[in-house]
Amino acid sequence: MSLRWLGVSFAFTLALAAQPAAANQDVACPEGQAIRAIGDKTAVCVPVPPPVDLAPLNAAINAEAVARMAADQELRDSIVEPGISGQYAFTGSGTCLSSSTGFAANLLPTIVFPPPPLPGQPPATGTILTVASNTVSGVRTFIPGATGTAGTGTAVATFHTVTYPSTFIPFTGNFRSGGATISTLEGTFSYVVDGDTLIIDDNALIGVITKGGIFVGAQVSSIGVPQFVGKISKDRKTIAVTQADVVVEQNVLTPVGQPQQITDRVCHRERTLRKIHD
Repeated sequence: MSLRWLGVSFAFTLALAAQPAAANQDVACPEGQAIRAIGDKTAVCVPVPPPVDLAPLNAAINAEAVARMAADQELRDSIVEPGISGQYAFTGSGTCLSSSTGFAANLLPTIVFPPPPLPGQPPATGTILTVASNTVSGVRTFIPGATGTAGTGTAVATFHTVTYPSTFIPFTGNFRSGGATISTLEGTFSYVVDGDTLIIDDNALIGVITKGGIFVGAQVSSIGVPQFVGKISKDRKTIAVTQADVVVEQNVLTPVGQPQQITDRVCHRERTLRKIHD
């Protein structure tokens, strides 16, 4: 190989070795600026905005979180121990089946067939079955106790009752044609609120027949009436209740100047209450 070619190869090698040093030349921007682009050994610089103060935003977020927690707690408190109080107007209906000889454990009437009458004596009465339906309107006043979820109250009501013709077993030729009466009742009750559930225990409600039939002025009451159980609306202004059970109860009729008459019956009743006054 000639010295001429050897010199050319050596010069090319020196040129390649010098390139990395040129490529690694430092480029920078003044303080407060940042590199946006680099070209031909120069840097394109742009200003850097000052840091944002996030303290006011974080304070607002924390304040909203605290307010939400307080509102949630207030809502929970109103749900955990909600009571009812004040006056509720109510309407409803009911149906009762009465039996002069009582009912069996399965709520069917106990049917009595009397023996044949002796000569010259009137036939003995067997079982008399009577069905009556009624509508009622009145006002319940709820008075909370110490916890707010249990208390006592007073009730006043007017009943419109229609009694259907009676069934006699065995039929002896007698009959009761039925009829209608109006009676007013008042009394006291106790109650318990469990969440959105209301339970009412009526004490002996005493009433007077004011119109219809042959017993105007007679005192009426009921013994052994089941509890009313139902649901309270979210705003606590409407309550729908019905009797939780069907049991044998007693209707007590005390005519003026006459002996008391007690008759077994089974009934079903429902009521809708709407708040009218605190």
